[in-house]
Amino acid sequence: MKISILGMRRSFYPVLLVPVIRGNMFKLALAALVLLFTFTANAQTIPVKTPADLSVGDDPTKGTSTSTGTTLFCVDQSGFTLTSSTSDPTSPSVNYTSWQWLEIDASGNAGALPATATPTNEKLVVASATPGWHTYQVTASTGTANCPADPVIFTVFVLPGLTVTSAVDQANNPSLTYCAANGAPTNPTKAINLTSTVAFNGNLNSVPGLKQFQISDFDLKYVWNRTEIGGSAQTQQVATTANYTVTDPAVTSAGTEKKYKYSVTVAYTVKSCNTTYSAIAQSSGADAVITVTPKPGKPVITIQ
Repeated sequence: MKISILGMRRSFYPVLLVPVIRGNMFKLALAALVLLFTFTANAQTIPVKTPADLSVGDDPTKGTSTSTGTTLFCVDQSGFTLTSSTSDPTSPSVNYTSWQWLEIDASGNAGALPATATPTNEKLVVASATPGWHTYQVTASTGTANCPADPVIFTVFVLPGLTVTSAVDQANNPSLTYCAANGAPTNPTKAINLTSTVAFNGNLNSVPGLKQFQISDFDLKYVWNRTEIGGSAQTQQVATTANYTVTDPAVTSAGTEKKYKYSVTVAYTVKSCNTTYSAIAQSSGADAVITVTPKPGKPVITIQ
């Protein structure tokens, strides 16, 4: 019995070619290679950057059932349908008459489906799945109670939402102010440093044998923006790093005082989701405001 979903590919089993060499050193080296290969073949690629990094040979006991992205979902778009084959693939072909759908729980047992999953014969419609791993099991029957088919499992992963916070380190520059004519401070002891902190929004569903991911296991994309307060209220992208040190070239021409807020937006690299995860840099519990003061012109001396 097979579960069909678009984008599945056949598993690839590499062959290790080893020269014929005798001796204990070779045996030790071969053992090390086998251990390394076994470890690599049974784990996801970290950090996770592509859907293939969540799959281990399309083996549902080790990762997602496909490596093409069809088994990877965002938490706000976690609906899908699984479809079992309708006939016994062995010869002669026999049509199945019933299907039992279950989900593997945190203890590794096949249990009842959640309320958001509806089985109808060979189809299982999941309206939404919680963040984390989900392994579904189907057992098909041909009507002979004494000879049930072996169960088949299928694994998907749902990306959790993110919680983003940002703060400004005021130790170097308590006033968060600099002179336009000098530009933003470049001395490390006076620089204005902004940081971002990212975490999963809630717990992840777990399945025994599948890696319990931490936020550090995923590659993330960062975008820092600077928005002027008042005036033109323009927003400008300034960096794509996890943390940002304010940089601003010197402006010697006359101008007016300007105030800015900085924000950071974070997204998964592995998949684009509709939800935006962002935060404005904070200072003492409020939005941090960085002030750029113009250099005043030279005074004029008169004599009376």
